[in-house]
Amino acid sequence: MNRRLYLLALLLAGGLAHAQTTTTPPYKPGYTYKVETAVPGQTVYISGQRPFNANGQLVGPGNLARQTTQVFENLKVALAEFGMTLANVKQITYHVKGETGQIDPATTQLLDAATNDYVAQASNDTPIQSQKSIPKIVNDDILIEIEVIAAK
Repeated sequence: MNRRLYLLALLLAGGLAHAQTTTTPPYKPGYTYKVETAVPGQTVYISGQRPFNANGQLVGPGNLARQTTQVFENLKVALAEFGMTLANVKQITYHVKGETGQIDPATTQLLDAATNDYVAQASNDTPIQSQKSIPKIVNDDILIEIEVIAAK
Protein backbone atom coordinates (compact mmCIF):
# COMPACT_ATOMS: atom_id res chain seq x y z
CA MET A 1 0.00 0.00 0.00
CA ASN A 2 2.79 2.43 0.93
CA ARG A 3 4.61 1.56 -2.26
CA ARG A 4 1.53 2.43 -4.35
CA LEU A 5 1.12 5.78 -2.59
CA TYR A 6 4.81 6.49 -3.13
CA LEU A 7 4.51 5.70 -6.86
CA LEU A 8 1.39 7.84 -7.15
CA ALA A 9 3.15 10.76 -5.44
CA LEU A 10 6.12 10.43 -7.81
CA LEU A 11 3.87 10.38 -10.86
CA LEU A 12 1.96 13.46 -9.71
CA ALA A 13 5.15 15.37 -8.86
CA GLY A 14 6.65 14.49 -12.23
CA GLY A 15 3.52 15.66 -14.02
CA LEU A 16 3.48 18.97 -12.16
CA ALA A 17 7.15 19.61 -12.88
CA HIS A 18 6.55 18.90 -16.56
CA ALA A 19 3.56 21.28 -16.72
CA GLN A 20 5.55 24.33 -15.62
CA THR A 21 7.15 26.47 -18.29
CA THR A 22 10.84 27.23 -18.23
CA THR A 23 10.87 30.04 -20.78
CA THR A 24 10.02 33.69 -20.33
CA PRO A 25 7.82 35.30 -22.99
CA PRO A 26 9.55 38.05 -25.02
CA TYR A 27 9.27 41.62 -23.72
CA LYS A 28 6.74 43.86 -25.42
CA PRO A 29 6.94 47.63 -24.86
CA GLY A 30 4.18 49.45 -23.02
CA TYR A 31 1.58 47.28 -21.41
CA THR A 32 -1.06 45.25 -23.10
CA TYR A 33 -3.72 43.26 -21.37
CA LYS A 34 -5.44 40.78 -23.61
CA VAL A 35 -8.13 38.56 -22.22
CA GLU A 36 -9.68 35.81 -24.24
CA THR A 37 -13.06 34.71 -22.90
CA ALA A 38 -14.27 31.12 -22.80
CA VAL A 39 -17.55 32.01 -24.50
CA PRO A 40 -18.43 30.38 -27.83
CA GLY A 41 -16.92 32.48 -30.59
CA GLN A 42 -14.04 34.64 -29.52
CA THR A 43 -13.93 37.96 -27.71
CA VAL A 44 -10.68 39.76 -26.97
CA TYR A 45 -10.21 42.80 -24.72
CA ILE A 46 -7.09 44.87 -25.36
CA SER A 47 -6.21 47.81 -23.14
CA GLY A 48 -3.26 50.05 -22.52
CA GLN A 49 -2.19 50.45 -26.13
CA ARG A 50 0.21 53.38 -26.26
CA PRO A 51 2.32 54.87 -29.07
CA PHE A 52 5.51 52.83 -28.61
CA ASN A 53 7.26 51.12 -31.50
CA ALA A 54 8.63 47.56 -31.36
CA ASN A 55 11.86 48.85 -29.79
CA GLY A 56 9.97 50.49 -26.93
CA GLN A 57 10.55 54.03 -28.21
CA LEU A 58 7.78 56.63 -28.07
CA VAL A 59 6.60 57.59 -31.56
CA GLY A 60 5.60 61.20 -32.28
CA PRO A 61 6.13 62.99 -28.95
CA GLY A 62 3.65 65.87 -28.86
CA ASN A 63 1.97 64.77 -32.13
CA LEU A 64 -1.47 63.26 -31.54
CA ALA A 65 -1.95 62.18 -35.17
CA ARG A 66 1.35 60.23 -35.31
CA GLN A 67 0.74 58.70 -31.90
CA THR A 68 -2.77 57.60 -32.89
CA THR A 69 -1.39 55.99 -36.06
CA GLN A 70 1.24 54.10 -34.04
CA VAL A 71 -1.35 52.84 -31.57
CA PHE A 72 -3.47 51.46 -34.42
CA GLU A 73 -0.39 49.72 -35.84
CA ASN A 74 0.18 48.19 -32.38
CA LEU A 75 -3.46 47.09 -32.26
CA LYS A 76 -3.04 45.27 -35.58
CA VAL A 77 -0.17 43.26 -34.06
CA ALA A 78 -2.06 42.53 -30.82
CA LEU A 79 -5.19 41.40 -32.68
CA ALA A 80 -3.15 39.20 -35.03
CA GLU A 81 -2.04 37.18 -31.99
CA PHE A 82 -5.66 35.99 -31.80
CA GLY A 83 -6.20 35.58 -35.53
CA MET A 84 -8.15 38.83 -35.72
CA THR A 85 -7.86 42.11 -37.61
CA LEU A 86 -9.21 45.61 -37.11
CA ALA A 87 -12.36 44.40 -38.91
CA ASN A 88 -13.18 42.44 -35.73
CA VAL A 89 -13.17 45.55 -33.51
CA LYS A 90 -16.60 46.22 -31.99
CA GLN A 91 -15.76 48.95 -29.48
CA ILE A 92 -13.00 51.57 -29.17
CA THR A 93 -12.28 53.75 -26.16
CA TYR A 94 -9.89 56.64 -26.66
CA HIS A 95 -8.17 58.12 -23.60
CA VAL A 96 -6.75 61.48 -24.67
CA LYS A 97 -4.53 63.73 -22.59
CA GLY A 98 -6.31 66.98 -21.85
CA GLU A 99 -8.51 68.83 -19.46
CA THR A 100 -10.77 66.39 -17.64
CA GLY A 101 -14.23 66.16 -19.15
CA GLN A 102 -13.57 68.14 -22.32
CA ILE A 103 -12.55 66.84 -25.73
CA ASP A 104 -11.46 69.47 -28.22
CA PRO A 105 -13.56 69.39 -31.44
CA ALA A 106 -10.37 69.11 -33.55
CA THR A 107 -9.33 66.07 -31.47
CA THR A 108 -12.75 64.50 -32.02
CA GLN A 109 -12.37 64.99 -35.78
CA LEU A 110 -8.89 63.44 -35.73
CA LEU A 111 -10.09 60.39 -33.76
CA ASP A 112 -13.18 59.97 -35.95
CA ALA A 113 -10.95 60.06 -39.04
CA ALA A 114 -8.59 57.48 -37.50
CA THR A 115 -11.54 55.20 -36.69
CA ASN A 116 -12.72 55.53 -40.28
CA ASP A 117 -9.26 55.01 -41.80
CA TYR A 118 -8.29 52.01 -39.71
CA VAL A 119 -11.44 50.24 -38.55
CA ALA A 120 -14.47 51.25 -40.60
CA GLN A 121 -12.51 50.74 -43.85
CA ALA A 122 -11.70 47.18 -42.75
CA SER A 123 -15.29 46.30 -41.87
CA ASN A 124 -18.86 47.02 -42.90
CA ASP A 125 -19.64 47.88 -39.28
CA THR A 126 -18.55 51.04 -37.52
CA PRO A 127 -17.56 50.18 -33.95
CA ILE A 128 -18.99 51.83 -30.86
CA GLN A 129 -16.65 54.65 -29.93
CA SER A 130 -16.10 56.72 -26.81
CA GLN A 131 -13.59 59.45 -26.15
CA LYS A 132 -12.39 60.41 -22.69
CA SER A 133 -10.17 63.29 -21.73
CA ILE A 134 -7.79 62.58 -18.85
CA PRO A 135 -5.18 64.86 -17.25
CA LYS A 136 -2.18 62.55 -17.67
CA ILE A 137 -1.14 59.27 -19.28
CA VAL A 138 1.99 57.78 -17.68
CA ASN A 139 4.21 60.66 -18.81
CA ASP A 140 3.74 64.05 -20.41
CA ASP A 141 4.82 63.00 -23.92
CA ILE A 142 2.11 60.36 -24.32
CA LEU A 143 -1.05 61.98 -25.65
CA ILE A 144 -3.27 58.94 -26.27
CA GLU A 145 -4.05 55.44 -25.05
CA ILE A 146 -6.58 53.19 -26.77
CA GLU A 147 -8.48 50.11 -25.67
CA VAL A 148 -10.62 47.90 -27.89
CA ILE A 149 -13.01 45.00 -27.68
CA ALA A 150 -12.90 42.67 -30.68
CA ALA A 151 -15.04 39.64 -31.49
CA LYS A 152 -15.26 36.95 -34.15
